[in-house]
Amino acid sequence: MKKICLLLFALMNLSFQSAENLNDLFENCLISDTESNITRLHPIKIIAIDVVNNRIKTNYNELKNLLIKATDNQCWFMTQDEEANGAIEILNVNLITGWITLGKNYGRSFEIEVGATLEFFNPFVNYKIINNKPLFANYPTHINDKYINYIQSGGIIKRNVNDYVLLTPVVFGRHKKRSIYYATSSDLENWIFHDQKILDTEQITFAKKTGNVFSAGNPLKMEDGSFLVLLGVEQPNGNYTSAYMIIDKDLKIIKNPQEIKIPEWHGINQNSYPLAITKYDGMYRVLFHRRSKNLIESEIHEITTNNIMEAFNENKGIYSTTVIHNAKNETGYLHGKADDASYVNFNSKLYIILGSEELPSEYLTSFNRQYGLLKLEDKKWEHDKRSPLIVNPISIHNKYTEYDWASDHLGGFISPVFNNGYLYLFLTFGTDNPDYFLSGIKIKTD
Repeated sequence: MKKICLLLFALMNLSFQSAENLNDLFENCLISDTESNITRLHPIKIIAIDVVNNRIKTNYNELKNLLIKATDNQCWFMTQDEEANGAIEILNVNLITGWITLGKNYGRSFEIEVGATLEFFNPFVNYKIINNKPLFANYPTHINDKYINYIQSGGIIKRNVNDYVLLTPVVFGRHKKRSIYYATSSDLENWIFHDQKILDTEQITFAKKTGNVFSAGNPLKMEDGSFLVLLGVEQPNGNYTSAYMIIDKDLKIIKNPQEIKIPEWHGINQNSYPLAITKYDGMYRVLFHRRSKNLIESEIHEITTNNIMEAFNENKGIYSTTVIHNAKNETGYLHGKADDASYVNFNSKLYIILGSEELPSEYLTSFNRQYGLLKLEDKKWEHDKRSPLIVNPISIHNKYTEYDWASDHLGGFISPVFNNGYLYLFLTFGTDNPDYFLSGIKIKTD
């Protein structure tokens, strides 16, 4: 009897364990290839058609993935062409015969013939949009009579139990001016926007006076309880430079914005900004984004240091500098504008959620910023080959109309935080007017 009880106890413990790796929290929600969504050397193709019964067979053998349930039981879709111009609902998948029965077409024309390529798509197997709508109940459109183009995410601060701050850079006009405001929440799901400005470019000596400043990445909590905030700052010539400031828990600036004095990442003749900062295994890590002249091809670099203040202020003590992403050398959804990356520490292992916008192509990800996953393995960053794993609903809002505000590409910058068995990610969903709506998604971790 004692042995049986011990066995049952062990089984119960296993059933309630969280995933060991962050990769395990994600399903393959956008299936472009039989082997790797990134390399796309073996795309999904139609191999048989049954016109009478409106069904097809493909060369994809892992059909069980199409039976994975979404968070609110949204169906899987078969998609085709850039931005899912063609989107047909999947009604049934027969694992024995391989037939996939199709339903209504919720997009444009669809090429159904032997040899045609397609993708399988269900973004909601990986996340639920918080409250299925933009983040604020009364979404602000003006501040001091000035029209807001959009509000973005700029990093999460956990001040105390049930006390969260989301820094919210606000864009006025077509990126003519951007200033940092904030929102607060007690549960990460119900938020209040405060039209109280923390920082704008008029407070920064090296910035364009009517220009853009934004925070990026979750602020780093310092030993004295203050927070180091990474900044992208527009300079008088229009280029961006990398900077930081330090604020206290009341969001008061206690160290004014400073340029990061690492030569590659400051000055008027370069165009870059920081993306994220973390401390892992006693080492500080910082991600930087370098913009190309046409703003499409881009690079992401990582520096490591034992002393973040010496590195930022004096260009000293930098342990390593590595290019972890170069769009010119990448494939798949990565072969375009990569301008968003956030560190995530999960079960003492370090990950990067990477946002990249694909160049024009025949795939759903074309012209869209989607998010994939990297894991630090043996001091090297390794891509999850199923990436992208966080994808916007795009044209499937034609079936699920509650997502009609989220029909365009995702936007930076993503802000992650764990709470009560969920990974929360705050980011923007593209729409027509305004450009983006700030919202949040949550991913179950247990």
